[in-house]
Amino acid sequence: MRNIFLLLLLFFSALTLIGCQSQSKEMMLLDNVSSISISESKGYGGLNENYFASFNQDEIIAEFEEIFKNTEVTNQDATYETPTYDILVRYENDATHGLHLILGDEGEESLFIYVGNENNIYSVSSEATNKLRKMID
Repeated sequence: MRNIFLLLLLFFSALTLIGCQSQSKEMMLLDNVSSISISESKGYGGLNENYFASFNQDEIIAEFEEIFKNTEVTNQDATYETPTYDILVRYENDATHGLHLILGDEGEESLFIYVGNENNIYSVSSEATNKLRKMID
């Protein structure tokens, strides 16, 4: 009986540790997005607040949301590359997310990185890169 109890305790402890290590496979949106603003990046650590584009049209926001939802966690090290753009995602509840974007060339993947959490890097497909290039340029 004691051995069964110890095995169960060990099993649930292992499950707890494994659960704590898991990372979201896609980018999380906190609420309904109200606007997305884009600026040229000045590097890691903060957002450049000199936005050259701001989108609040439902159609464009939906395209960005679809791209965010189709990201995948990657182990790729992006710290050697300077981000191309900074993106401010503003939600209807006034919360915000800051993102760095390393925009790939046409036909290449791109990378999203949360500002202040440069260890979590998310990649998007070459098709998403092509959409991003059309929306941003």
